[in-house]
Amino acid sequence: MTMAAIGGGLDHLALRAEATPDKPALIDDRPDGFLRVVSFRELNELVNRIANALVAGGFESGERLVWAGRNCVEVVAIQHAARKAGGFSISLNHRLTRSEVHSIIGVAEPTFVWTAGAHRDLFAKEELPGVREIVVFEGEALPGQRPVGDFLAGQSSQEPVPRDSSREGFDPILIFTSGTTGLPKGVIRYRLGASEVELQSGLLGGGDGVFIVTGSLSHGGPNGMATNSLLIGGSVVLQHRFDAEDWLRLVEKYRVSHSYSAPYAVRHVCALPEATRRRYDASSLVTMIAAAAQWPHSLKQDFIRCFPGCALWELYGSSELATVTVQAPEDQLRKPGSCGRPAPGVEILLVDEDDQVVTEPQQPGLLYARSESVFESYLGDDESDRKSRRGDFATSGDIAYFDDEGFYYICDRQKDMLVSGGTNVYPKEIENVLESHPGIFESAVIGRPDEEWGERPHALVVLNEGERISSEEILSFCRERLAGYKVPSSLEFVDELPHGVSGKLAKRELRAQPARPGAEGR
Repeated sequence: MTMAAIGGGLDHLALRAEATPDKPALIDDRPDGFLRVVSFRELNELVNRIANALVAGGFESGERLVWAGRNCVEVVAIQHAARKAGGFSISLNHRLTRSEVHSIIGVAEPTFVWTAGAHRDLFAKEELPGVREIVVFEGEALPGQRPVGDFLAGQSSQEPVPRDSSREGFDPILIFTSGTTGLPKGVIRYRLGASEVELQSGLLGGGDGVFIVTGSLSHGGPNGMATNSLLIGGSVVLQHRFDAEDWLRLVEKYRVSHSYSAPYAVRHVCALPEATRRRYDASSLVTMIAAAAQWPHSLKQDFIRCFPGCALWELYGSSELATVTVQAPEDQLRKPGSCGRPAPGVEILLVDEDDQVVTEPQQPGLLYARSESVFESYLGDDESDRKSRRGDFATSGDIAYFDDEGFYYICDRQKDMLVSGGTNVYPKEIENVLESHPGIFESAVIGRPDEEWGERPHALVVLNEGERISSEEILSFCRERLAGYKVPSSLEFVDELPHGVSGKLAKRELRAQPARPGAEGR
């Protein structure tokens, strides 16, 4: 059985439970000694009980539920249960505030909430009149909420029958974007195209591997890869919350073969002391998929040095466009800064500021893509949907260019781009230079208002542990590698930078912070 039949009317989790009932599907192994291993049969039975409880509670095909919680069996199960009941499941970043959660709920209009006890305070029944049930697992329920044991009591573990069985094969996906540049938007997709499915299946080892979730399941990337690993028959290790050394412990203990990660997590793994890394056998790693945010070239070099036996692939894409480009291992160091060539089944179009299609290499333009996996629409936002389209092509707002070999390079998000003295400045280009400095752990560049230039780049820099380096040395390093108008006009040292649950820099938070004096750079 391949992933190509997903959404075709057969339930793959049920088929896996029949074919390999005792094979571990999910492994939740925490540093405090908590261990839970769930087989495919046990997972499917739990999913069916939840789905039957949803249907009994009035959950209709096409309805929506939201869930909140750290990586665990229950947050995986609820998504499959919603799918079997014919509806949408929507993840909520557990780090969101109550007002942010309510903003998303106002758009999503869910009828059910599924939450870990640690996040129960985000969901007061009296404030959510459209929600029929708030079910709490891993903790006690508040008044108006329902304990998971009570919700599931007496429910059958047999395959559920959705209330609207005419929608056989309906495999809905509703993802809220990470919101790093603005408020999250709901992205509706009904299934992935066959080319995307086959690409992911191949990268995940065709079902023979062990996949570790590196990051939060509330983000579409790690979640999608974990889901696809299960549906092709692979085992999934759930790291409850990310810790670099514990990640290595899990890789060694369960002979992990595949993973998918934003740069944030891998940067911390590679930054561990060499003596710490050598305590763990990571030789089982076959494939690492770089995604969610662009990995700096220096981080790719570090990963290849630390894990020489692991093939590093890179996928560029978005919630709206799915996978757009693929960078193979042999091109990672040969093509610094590139995210690869178009993925199978994907057509790419670049459009410049004059609304003309880019036909020459090295010329930046807004990236549009066309494939079977491109999203259907934004939920309740017709204006954003209209602005994202160009015929059959769609964009998520990234600026890119291609070289003479057809490799693509992402300059930056359109919303992150600065205009300084009438010239476009891409913060990502500056960040890549900063992070190539051996003393710098991470950086972020944002625009600051300037009376003369309109905007100037401001850099926030996190140094490697124990490093002592002056701002002038860093700025001099930049002057040797960047045109003058790209060199940060000010620089600020910080202990850490904010990240969203996906691992991407939360630049919206940085831009909201008041400006502080820094080193002059021009």
